Amino acid sequence: MKTMHYNKVIAIAQVKLKAFMGKNCIIMPLFSIGFTLLMKYLYSSMSTGASSPEYLNAYALGMGLVMNLGMCGIYCPSLLLAEEKEKNTLRVLMTSSVNSLEFFAGSVLPVFFITVLINFLLIPISGFAMDGGQLGLFALVSVIASLTSCIIGMTLGIFAKNQVSAGTITTPVLLLLVMVPIFGDVVEALSGLSEYVFTGIMMDMIMAMGDGAKKVLDSGSIVVMACEVILAVLLFLFFYKRNGFERD
Repeated sequence: MKTMHYNKVIAIAQVKLKAFMGKNCIIMPLFSIGFTLLMKYLYSSMSTGASSPEYLNAYALGMGLVMNLGMCGIYCPSLLLAEEKEKNTLRVLMTSSVNSLEFFAGSVLPVFFITVLINFLLIPISGFAMDGGQLGLFALVSVIASLTSCIIGMTLGIFAKNQVSAGTITTPVLLLLVMVPIFGDVVEALSGLSEYVFTGIMMDMIMAMGDGAKKVLDSGSIVVMACEVILAVLLFLFFYKRNGFERD
């Protein structure tokens, strides 16, 4: 059984963090911030009094969060893994003293922490105010959703031969996870599906907060998100064993 040495994980995480700060990845959290600011401006200028400013701010926040989970949480891990393959440094790592578990943890952690950090940063940017209880619930959902998105991104990265193919492979998944919650209120068919997607659950929770609902998240949604984390891990392990890192 493989053991994980934390000093190796930290070393890999430092390398991945440096790679994340490159122009291809760093633009993703900046895009999420800019997108949230744009949505806040558009909805505030389009307000007709039918919806409260707090509700509109919540909508801007929800859309920004969904975008961040997709662009930063999913796309960046996939892109970074594809970059390792393209530069042929993945084979060197896998034939060295670094095992696959250490590489996976070191690769996911930087993007995961940045995704969670941006999620929290989007709250003041959107102008939406949360009380202590709401903030605690937000933290829980943000962590689960961010972890799920990063594992999905790593799984997709297994199939990417280079950075160009990473974009091609992740696009359909991004469209599904981003568009379903955003258009859930418009398209009835997507509304039901949104309740079973972690991005949709997060969006629905924020909108319930903005609407002043007493119950913003039920236990069933937490169970769904927990199941999705487990499913994401199982899918990664399955595809890893079939055509994972050691084969590259």
